[in-house]
Amino acid sequence: MKSFLAYIFVAALVVATLACEKNLLDQNVQSQYVDQTNSANLKVVNAYTFSMPVAPAAVGATRFYVYQNAAKLNGNAVSAAGAWPGPSVYATIPATKSFVSMILDRRVGNDYGQVQRGDTTFRAEFSFVAGKYYTAFMVDQFPKQTLLFTEDDMTIPATDKYRVRIANLIPDPARPIDVYSRREKTKIATNVNYKDVKAMVELSVPTIADTLDVMEAGTSKSVYFATYQPVSGRIYTFYTYGRKGFAAERLTSYINR
Repeated sequence: MKSFLAYIFVAALVVATLACEKNLLDQNVQSQYVDQTNSANLKVVNAYTFSMPVAPAAVGATRFYVYQNAAKLNGNAVSAAGAWPGPSVYATIPATKSFVSMILDRRVGNDYGQVQRGDTTFRAEFSFVAGKYYTAFMVDQFPKQTLLFTEDDMTIPATDKYRVRIANLIPDPARPIDVYSRREKTKIATNVNYKDVKAMVELSVPTIADTLDVMEAGTSKSVYFATYQPVSGRIYTFYTYGRKGFAAERLTSYINR
């Protein structure tokens, strides 16, 4: 009986180990085993908040599928202000030079409509390096549609520290921003121009929530803000999106690790 129980324990341990080695391809769809030596990690953030392109006929909202060359990567299409595969996870993709494309979702109910001419909107070629982490931001304003790639610094923060970076994705080059931390009582990013993604800043974990105020560069008046509770060891990217006079300007975030 002891021998039989030992076999059960070993089998359970093997299953648990294999489960830990799974890598997420789509947060809500599937996972599979991958070779990390040939894989990179990608997150797509839709910061394109304009009314064009519009959703195809009979589709409720403008959503996009993510393609790497001819391979469709996501099962749940990413919509405005959304992130794929999610705000706190990355997708595992082949590490290679390839085209990344955003193609309009024509799904109505369970009917996946055929891709039509003009459905490919955002498209760019990029070289993905094995083991690296990247974010592709969907930015610019109609008729220009751009994928802004960043390599994400995943360096682990020191004990009782966290790291944060700021990205300005509001398409208004004449209005750079500063970002002020109420807890730190200082600006943690200054003169952040459109499409700038600042380097990580390491901060001490507060015992209470912090609020980040967005100000027009060189001023001290908060235009909009975001409040969050930092966690030790985590890395955050805060980014602005929207457009003054068109769509509400906002500051939001995702978790890098």
